Amino acid sequence: MEHLTADVSTLSIKQLKALIGAAGLSTAGCVEKSDLRAKATEAQQRLASVPSKPQTPGAQTLGGYECLVKGDANNVDLAVILLHGLGASNSDLASLAPMLRIPGKRVLFVFPQAPEHPLMQTAWWQLDVMKFMTLSQQGPGGAGVAAAIRDEPVGLKECRTQMQSLIDDVCRMGGVGLDRVVLGGFSQGAITALDVALQGDRNPAGVLFMSGAPLVVDQWAQRLPAHRGMRVLMTHGASDPVLPAVASGWARDLLVQGGAAVVSKNHHGGHDLGGPDVLQAIADFVRSSIPGAAACAPGTSCGPGG
Repeated sequence: MEHLTADVSTLSIKQLKALIGAAGLSTAGCVEKSDLRAKATEAQQRLASVPSKPQTPGAQTLGGYECLVKGDANNVDLAVILLHGLGASNSDLASLAPMLRIPGKRVLFVFPQAPEHPLMQTAWWQLDVMKFMTLSQQGPGGAGVAAAIRDEPVGLKECRTQMQSLIDDVCRMGGVGLDRVVLGGFSQGAITALDVALQGDRNPAGVLFMSGAPLVVDQWAQRLPAHRGMRVLMTHGASDPVLPAVASGWARDLLVQGGAAVVSKNHHGGHDLGGPDVLQAIADFVRSSIPGAAACAPGTSCGPGG
């Protein structure tokens, strides 16, 4: 990480937060910039004490995340960033790269690795799994559901900051703007991708929401007016025992009401990517994400399973 040995007094607030997040620390309690600098110094010490891991082919550090990088790297037509699920690794989704290539186009694929977590192996932010599993036992009006989809989890703010650094690095690498970046993920990675896409003032080329669920819905609703027409593909297994399909349906309804262009492609499986027809829908969505391609009309839910 480029800030590992930097003088923390020279770093911006954004850089300090990214450094803190990369070390798995929280900015909670940091009121003044001096507090952030002290926490960033602690983060440098923690990161320096971690034994370096051997670099695998295509491995790079982007935005403070260890990433697998595949496909074309310079002057690309499209960049695709895919975030793995809770407790998984960045190699889990890397197998999608070959089937998502676009003939005649240069596509950069980036698969970041979530930070290690003492209880969940790896996590983008702290997820209360049991809270989310109650979604399958309650309707949308249940008290447990209301808390699960409104409470802001620990580490989400830091994750947003570091994800923006990741996107910036990917854009610089590929020579593209946000309108040529597809953000996507599976499970917790899907939730993270959608949340990050809603934080800025511009829409990415598309958002791939695979087996996700709603989160901080009040915040999402406030951000949606700035993202009318944002292209989103949602996929989910009808028999998902981890994040029930009805949960992504609530997220879809929220997005459609906010003016996003949502395509749904559900399947009969569980907490998995789905069969060939779902993978084909994902490939078609990515291929149509290059600016100028036809898009679903804003404020609609299109496609099978919608």
